[in-house]
Amino acid sequence: MPVGLVGVGRFRAKRDEDSVKIAVLLLLLSGCAVISDRRTVAGCQVADGVTTYAAMKKGAVELNGILAGLTGTQILMLKLLIAYVVYTALPENPADGDRFAMTLASGMGCIPAANNISVIWGLP
Repeated sequence: MPVGLVGVGRFRAKRDEDSVKIAVLLLLLSGCAVISDRRTVAGCQVADGVTTYAAMKKGAVELNGILAGLTGTQILMLKLLIAYVVYTALPENPADGDRFAMTLASGMGCIPAANNISVIWGLP
């Protein structure tokens, strides 16, 4: 299932290559206290929602099968809700074993946000 936004002239191979590089970077940073903080996890969800909204306003198309039927505003509201739930539900000081999971959760918002910015730059 394709995930993310696509704009005019966007090449999937390049996006996939960039996503692998970002995933490796997140793996290397999994012990980092900043990236595995609940504020970062929530902030990445907000960043994903805002950039998705901006890209869709400029004509991009959502490829994520789960979100494809939603408007940019609906996706933004959903991401804000997810950010709120994440911020209130996750522990303030996660155990060492939870840091990897928190890093992955940050990546689930920040990687798409970075892709969305790339798509926005590529749109007319």
